[in-house]
Amino acid sequence: MDGQRGIALLNALVMVAAISAVASGLMLRAETSRTNLFEMRAADQAGLYLDAAELLVEPVLQADWAQDQSIDHLRESWATETFEADIDRGQISGKLQDLQGLFNINCLSDPADVQALQAFDRLLRSLDVPVVLARETASFVQARGPVNLELYTQRELPVRPPNGPVQTVEELRLIQGMTEQAYLRLRPYVSALSGCSAINMNTAPRLVLAALLPTANPGGLDKLLEERDRLPFSSSGDFRERAEKLIHGRVIEQSHFPLGGVSVKSNWFQAEFTAQLDDTTTARQLIVERSSLTGKTELTYRSAVLP
Repeated sequence: MDGQRGIALLNALVMVAAISAVASGLMLRAETSRTNLFEMRAADQAGLYLDAAELLVEPVLQADWAQDQSIDHLRESWATETFEADIDRGQISGKLQDLQGLFNINCLSDPADVQALQAFDRLLRSLDVPVVLARETASFVQARGPVNLELYTQRELPVRPPNGPVQTVEELRLIQGMTEQAYLRLRPYVSALSGCSAINMNTAPRLVLAALLPTANPGGLDKLLEERDRLPFSSSGDFRERAEKLIHGRVIEQSHFPLGGVSVKSNWFQAEFTAQLDDTTTARQLIVERSSLTGKTELTYRSAVLP
């Protein structure tokens, strides 16, 4: 009799333990589902804030256009001011960047544009990125495509080169030999714009200017940048005159400007907004083209920015 009672007690204890385990599992699943639902709702709400932030881009760029249609430079409000606003349970922030001050990768799509390739080669050297990527990038964006196509099509995840201009800078990651380290070094200095757009000398970073002006000595380039900070170039002729005065008389003649040439104003801009809501952070990147005739903007690209 005592043995039967012992077995019954043991069975009861096993059943209680099993019920407790099931209950704990259900509670954990419920808590996980609740957390996931909370995070999804926070992400959705952050997305709505980013939607609202997008509406700020056009009035800012249109106001700049209305003020002066002939010039864009880094002392203007669109370049110097960042947008920040407190929201319920968080904050939203944003900034604008001129894309025409960067080297446009799509200038390499024209095989006849030898100077664009030379400038890109020089930019890679200054960034300590393998120069073999210059010609590989050029072939990637040209109609004839890469010479060794099988290096793309026979990958574990096959890649079909665009055989023409790329739509986004992120596509450079697909180029044969492009490591993540090389891409991250190159990314801040390049854009992927429609056609071979003129490069804005008022917003071009030092490394881009150095790539375009291969015979410029560092001291002369520093003087040119200091002069630009003091008084932005009013025209491409003004840029040429001051460059020849501060660097040397043949610096423009010996330049490596792409066929798109140079300018002192811009039509292409990038906006990046970040929304932080509780523990959720969501970021979005936009590329917009501003009409040189009306100042109106057109959204050409939108993407989420991964952490």
